This record gives sequence, structure tokens and C-alpha cells, in this order.
Amino acid sequence: MMNDLSKIRAVIDKLDKQIIKNLNERGKLAQKIKKAKSLLNNNNIFRPEREAQILRSLEKSNDGPLTNENLRSIFREIISSCLSLEKKLKISCLGPEQSYSNIALAKFFGSSVDINFYDSINSIFDDVNTGNMDFGIVPIENSNQGSIKITIDRLIKEDIKICGEINLTIKHCLLSHSKNLSNIKKIYAHEQTFLQCNDWLTKNMPAAQRIFCSSNSAAAKKIKKVKNIAAIASKNCSTYYKIPILKNNIHDIADNTTRFIVIGNHDIDISGVDKTSILVSVQNKAGALKNLLESLSTNRISMSKIESIPTKINNWEYMFLLDIDGHTNSKNVSSALKDIKKKSTFYKFLGSYPKSI
Repeated sequence: MMNDLSKIRAVIDKLDKQIIKNLNERGKLAQKIKKAKSLLNNNNIFRPEREAQILRSLEKSNDGPLTNENLRSIFREIISSCLSLEKKLKISCLGPEQSYSNIALAKFFGSSVDINFYDSINSIFDDVNTGNMDFGIVPIENSNQGSIKITIDRLIKEDIKICGEINLTIKHCLLSHSKNLSNIKKIYAHEQTFLQCNDWLTKNMPAAQRIFCSSNSAAAKKIKKVKNIAAIASKNCSTYYKIPILKNNIHDIADNTTRFIVIGNHDIDISGVDKTSILVSVQNKAGALKNLLESLSTNRISMSKIESIPTKINNWEYMFLLDIDGHTNSKNVSSALKDIKKKSTFYKFLGSYPKSI
């Protein structure tokens, strides 16, 4: 048996050395790409559509035993490391470390990036808008509580693009150095988190005071060395801030997912599985919205989201946020958007980008 183990380990060692050699070959090619782009005056280093194509192609080629999720994690880091040989991207998100935004960032960009943590969504938009950051990660909606108002408001006001999206499963844990729920007098968490855990908290901790924080990782950091208080955060926060998990999965709805978007000042090319977001207003008269949406059915385009938003100009006057399948450079989407723009009193293109993987 030991002899068999030795043989297997010897094969693994040989494979590992070959993997290292192949990875470094990939890195050298990334450096050549950087040089080729500089000769073409092409400053577009990061291409999320290309990365999406790579990851989807790998999934199709996967025969196991590694899962597609395993492969995505591994190759996201390979891509991130190789990209850093061309340029180390500067990304901003809500912090501190191990916030859900930070986890979403790692899922999309990998770890070979420079991260700036902020305590507000507004600060992220400001830094991306001025060019201080290459991209930002912000939450836009939760499957339980709906849209994030601040994010929508800034998308309306700013000349900024959606460059990607990340759907992240949210699993809230109650972190505390206390061993009994009855001893906890205060709970710290983001405002949205309290809404997502309201039923559980009302049933199990009705007397505990709820205190808002800028993020759940900020809540975890705040209680790091204090007893008889708690924070609602992720398992990652428990490990990072060394705070025990008192209760797992305290969110009210099992399939609790938050959609994050990548914001930047770049147009993204077709990946093959894309989404397009627009803002539109129509005349306040019967059938106007129906007439507008006919452009989608005519061009056989599916709509995954429509949300009404007050214009803040006149009472009971609304604009609509639409997410549709496809890319603006596709013939049918381009045709539909031109028709929608003609029929709109207000039209704003927010971006075409790869769907979350």
C-alpha cells in the first residue's frame, strides 16, 4: 500500500512541475500581449468578455472529477495572476476586508489586484468616475429585498458603464464571543442585512438592539474583541476576524442572492452570453410602455428585469430600468434599442456585459 502511495505521489509531483512550467509559459504570453497592445496603442488591458469566454469554454471541456466551480476558482486566479504581469488593476469596493463586496470582487477579478476599501457606495462611484480606480464593485439588488437605491440613483446621474455582474449567494451568520443568545444586548450589521434576517431576529432575539454599520465586515471588525454583542456577517468574516459563529444561516429566505455590478468607463465587447441594461422614460399615456416593449418581442429578445423608478421631476412620473438578453453589438439588440430610443422621452444606455458565471 505504501509503495502505491509513493508512486501516486511521484506522479503528482511530476504533474505539479509540468503545471508550473505551463503557467509560466502562459505568463510569458501575457507579457507578449502587453507589448503587442502597446505597439497598437491599445490600453484596454482587462477584457471581461474574453475571460467569460475562457471560463465557459473550460466548463464545456470539463470531464471531472473537479467541478465547474473548482475550475472557475482555479482559472480565475490564473487569469488574475497573468493579467497582473500586464497591469495590476485598481478596484474599489465596500469594506473592510471580507465584506460581501470583497468576496464578489475576488470572484470576478481574482486576488492579484490592488483593492481600495470604502465605507459608502457613493465613494466608489466618485473614484471610478474620476479615474482614480479602474473599476468598482457595488451591490445593485438582492433577491429578497429588491434594488439598492443609492446604486440606481448614481447610475442615473453618472456617465458610467456597467462592465460586468456577479451573483453571490449570501449566507448570514451570527458571530459573537458570547455562547448564549440571551446574553447578547446589541447586534451590528448592514441595514439591508437586518431586513434579510428580520423574522429570525424577531423570533430568537427580540430584545437585542439593532445597530446599523456600513457593511457586515465593518460590523464584525467592531465586535472583534468585545463580549455580549454580536455581528451578522459571513463565514469568511468569522475566520478573518477570529470571531466564533454562534448560529449559521439566519437569513429568512434560503435562496438569498445579491447581484453585484462592475462599474467602469469601458465598453465591453460580445462574450456570447450577455446582458444589456438601459434606462427609459415614455409619455404618460395609455399603451406607451406596451408599445415600447413590442420592440423586444419583434426582435425575439427576452427581458429579465423591469423596474419603475420615480423621475423626481414630476409626481407620479417614472422611468424604467430594463435588463435584456444580448449585446448591443448584436444585430437584433441593436435594432431593438434604436426603436426603443425613438419611442422614448428619455433614453440612457448603461452597458452590455457578460452574464454572471
